[in-house]
Amino acid sequence: MAGRDRNKVERRRRIGAALLTVLAAVLATAAGSAGATTPRGTVPARQEPDTSKITPAMVDAGRAIFHGKGTCFACHGMNLEGTQVAPTLKAHAWRDAKKGEFAAIFSVATHGVAGTLMVAFPNGISRAEALNVAAYVWSVGQGRAKP
Repeated sequence: MAGRDRNKVERRRRIGAALLTVLAAVLATAAGSAGATTPRGTVPARQEPDTSKITPAMVDAGRAIFHGKGTCFACHGMNLEGTQVAPTLKAHAWRDAKKGEFAAIFSVATHGVAGTLMVAFPNGISRAEALNVAAYVWSVGQGRAKP
């Protein structure tokens, strides 16, 4: 039982630290870009979201970005279950990414959601990385991948 309590405390500590990292990134982005919606210096190739082009490698890359560089897990949870500050990304009645469609999920990742902590290109991920994260989230929501 003590091990479970330690695991819970450690998980809460990690999530708290990640939330602080996300908050710092949001504040830095807001201060540095004054409303810009794309990271400076990036001119990625235009690749439109298409579910027929999702590969296992994209899903794996998206999973790594979600749980790493993008710090998405800090708000959406380690298993995409949602937290007090952000909704679940598993199958549900989607609010911002209408119907949980791949293109809508990609749009949220690249444009953010006004009035929320969801910023465009979280933690400076590129358009290609956002596409991989969207592939991962969409695949989990469709039951095609595990969180």
